[in-house]
Amino acid sequence: MLFVAIIILALIALAIYWLTRTSEAKRSGGTSLRRTAASHINANGTPKRGYASMDAAQDAARKQSASTNQSMSAYRCSTCKLFHIGHA
Repeated sequence: MLFVAIIILALIALAIYWLTRTSEAKRSGGTSLRRTAASHINANGTPKRGYASMDAAQDAARKQSASTNQSMSAYRCSTCKLFHIGHA
């Protein structure tokens, strides 16, 4: 019985942690409410690159847009706080 109570308390603590982590007030529009490890993986299975500054990410987005002929943009990741690029 004690084991069940410990498991229930652990699940409640995990739920509270997850809810506070995914409800950031400064989240920009279009970002996922439920970030997972998969949110840092590209469609081709490679890890997304994190850029230290918005300028560096925007520069990479411009270069990739020119080379692929697809519109790319930079954004700040609410999970890792670095900047990534993605399809606009």
